[in-house]
Amino acid sequence: MFIIDFIAGILISALAGLGVGGGGLLVIYLTMVKDVSQIEAQGINLLFFVLAGASSLIIHIKKRKLDLKNIIVMIIFGSVGALTGSLIANFTDGEIIKKIFGGFLLLSGLIELFSKSENSENDGDKEKSEKN
Repeated sequence: MFIIDFIAGILISALAGLGVGGGGLLVIYLTMVKDVSQIEAQGINLLFFVLAGASSLIIHIKKRKLDLKNIIVMIIFGSVGALTGSLIANFTDGEIIKKIFGGFLLLSGLIELFSKSENSENDGDKEKSEKN
């Protein structure tokens, strides 16, 4: 089973790197395949995100592509949101959290599926101008 978990971790990490939403996939894998509770799966997902974020941070520091003012604002609001979410999760049944998470995941998937990205619109404009 370790091999399957390892392969799943590699695939989920690769998809996360491509911007597919690896965190959501990781939670789904942990809850549906590994039978991990929703709260534990979200905690593991947070650890996954922190480690991925730390490696990205190192790269961005080396390339000097960080805006300190925005980082401070994100740290403050992210910390308040994380603390609030943690407190709410402590007083909420795991099944309710699982349904809310599934709803958010479905909603974000539908938004991605039916929304036009700026890149695809710009690419279409490029193709039209190149043909003329």
